[in-house]
Amino acid sequence: MTSSPTAIDPAAETARRSLHLFGIDDQARIEFVNRRENIVFRVTAGENDWALKVHRPGYHTDSEIQSESALLETLTGAGVSVPTPVRRADGSHVARVVDADGTSTQVTIQRWLASAVPLGSSPLTFTGHARPTDAQLVQYGRTIALLHRCWERTGTPPGYDRLAWDAAGLSGPNALWGRASRLGGLTREQRETFEQAEEQLAQDLAGLPRTPSTYGPIHGDLTLENILESERGLSVIDFDDCGEGWYLFDLATACFFLTGHGESEEMVGAVLRGYRSERSLSVADRQAWHPLLLARALSYLAWSVDRPEVEATQFHLDSVLPHAFRASLLYLSTGRTGWTDLPTN
Repeated sequence: MTSSPTAIDPAAETARRSLHLFGIDDQARIEFVNRRENIVFRVTAGENDWALKVHRPGYHTDSEIQSESALLETLTGAGVSVPTPVRRADGSHVARVVDADGTSTQVTIQRWLASAVPLGSSPLTFTGHARPTDAQLVQYGRTIALLHRCWERTGTPPGYDRLAWDAAGLSGPNALWGRASRLGGLTREQRETFEQAEEQLAQDLAGLPRTPSTYGPIHGDLTLENILESERGLSVIDFDDCGEGWYLFDLATACFFLTGHGESEEMVGAVLRGYRSERSLSVADRQAWHPLLLARALSYLAWSVDRPEVEATQFHLDSVLPHAFRASLLYLSTGRTGWTDLPTN
């Protein structure tokens, strides 16, 4: 997604002014990378490269961002490559840059993951115009399992302060990303169906077990774009939506954008094979699979409610909406989405 220069330039100035707070030469080269919830720059000084993130105002508190960095640090030695957060001299991960008008902006920095490219494109995969190989998808699933295996063992870091992708966070009146039924332009049938699906999901999700083996720290946004591939293997980036939730929700996120592809069953199967090579799935997981898949689908429509101008919103309206609508109708009558089941044997 591209951004206008007027949107980027103030952020670039903020990025420049933050460098000395992390002990980086303020003459370092700064290059725009992308803008989603936050604006990311690549910073280069000598042989060192960093990813600098200018955070969206009001999206997270300092404590929540500190918790994200602490979660990344729990993965040391877990067999998963993730960006290394950079600490300031005082040990903190978050710097605040105050503009002339008194606006305070949060900035964080991580080590740059060199020579890595996204595993794929969610929109292109969903619409059948591209697909990762089965071998890539197996490694995708295995990487997710390694994350979960680590967090199941370590639990949440001390002082962990992140929102929860639980029943209330996914389908409650104040869900983290809102509610799909509030999306503008829906037909009466679509709105009523999504409202009923949200109510049913709130009940179904509230009944899911929350044990150390099923619920804990999660990434929250494990799409193809957030998995980078290099000659060293796969790396996981963008923990901006991390929190607490069902481990299976991460797996549902990874698989959702595969469900629109004509080869979805084979592709989802490859992800699940990779996952099960490192971590088992239970009968209880199978029962939770369709509720979490549908909750994930509806969350993307909900995300678009307040972002009508964002490029991803048009994709959600054109492609995700009819897919989620059909699944919601089926779920209300059968408790299943019609998408690939979760095998557990």
